[in-house]
Amino acid sequence: MIGPVTLYPRWWRDRYADEMAALLDAAPHRRRDTVDLARGALDAWLHPPMPSRLPIAAALAGGGLWTFTAAWLLRQPVQADWPGYLVEIVPLAVLVATCLLVATLAIALRAADAGGWAVRLAAFVAVAGYVAWVSALAATQAGVADPATLGIGQTLAMGGMAAVGLVVLRVRAETVGFLVLLAAVIMVIPSTTAWLAFGATWTVIGVVLAVERVGRSNERRMLL
Repeated sequence: MIGPVTLYPRWWRDRYADEMAALLDAAPHRRRDTVDLARGALDAWLHPPMPSRLPIAAALAGGGLWTFTAAWLLRQPVQADWPGYLVEIVPLAVLVATCLLVATLAIALRAADAGGWAVRLAAFVAVAGYVAWVSALAATQAGVADPATLGIGQTLAMGGMAAVGLVVLRVRAETVGFLVLLAAVIMVIPSTTAWLAFGATWTVIGVVLAVERVGRSNERRMLL
């Protein structure tokens, strides 16, 4: 179907597209209908019957890569000064930051309905923080940033991550919210060992999200 219904995710179209097409054909189209369809599409994307695999993959990839990086740094004969980046790991850090941004935003959306403006503000702060972190990493790769600038960018990202963790913890009292907050606090500790704990925490977050998804899947099978 061509039109606003194509804005909906595939699972929704497979289940409801024919019924929606019949309703639209049975009545004259109004401009407000398009707005309502767009609003409904957004709601369908935010509330799928099953949680998306994307935040799971993003958390596991980001956490796993960061754990590997921290373990490699700990094996170096000389430890780098805080924030501890070596030129060799900057591209990997950009990939990790991108993965964790996706996972952080997805976790924020879990509390979107109950959290209201607080969730939107936390998500905005998180995006701004991650952009600052990635920009500082890119500037470091280009040789135009010093460690202090990189440390500031990283700290801003952790501040946004902490904001999301706090909001999710307050709204839904979820383990994931606590773990996100814990990861943010760990990462501001000026220690390579803290980096290792940060990566491990995000890996645990990915596992928790995966377990929750399996639980939801089992519940659906029981109801069908």
